[in-house]
Amino acid sequence: MKAMLAMIALPMMAQTPLPDGAGKDVIVRVCTTCHGSELFSRGKRDREHWRRTVDGMEGRGAKGSAEDFKTVVDYLMANFGITEEDKRQAEKVNVNKAAGWRIARALKLFPDEGDAVVTYREEHGDFKSLDDLAKVLDRGKIEAVKDRIVF
Repeated sequence: MKAMLAMIALPMMAQTPLPDGAGKDVIVRVCTTCHGSELFSRGKRDREHWRRTVDGMEGRGAKGSAEDFKTVVDYLMANFGITEEDKRQAEKVNVNKAAGWRIARALKLFPDEGDAVVTYREEHGDFKSLDDLAKVLDRGKIEAVKDRIVF
């Protein structure tokens, strides 16, 4: 009996308050019967991620109509979705703070180029301009990604 009560109480204890908004009632009805709402707030995701997640829930037996599942994705995007501005900010990298691998990935450089930026920074101090960065990287590469570089 205790085990059954624990199984019922556990999802209830794991509930994180959901933001009010269109579709909240559908989320509660369709999604939180199997898992807690804390799953939604683990991090922002794009529409494709949320769509795949909801498709997976449906495949595992979540009960709802096609319209319910569309509403769930719309609610998740409205409250836990990555916006275009989020994506633009995520693409930026601070060349004075980031690790070499992060610089290389964000600026589409070879790994050794990202490491060279870090080595130069450690030996000569922070970069202050694109001209400073050009002491390490090819100017053409810098120009191609300058909108992603933060000092």
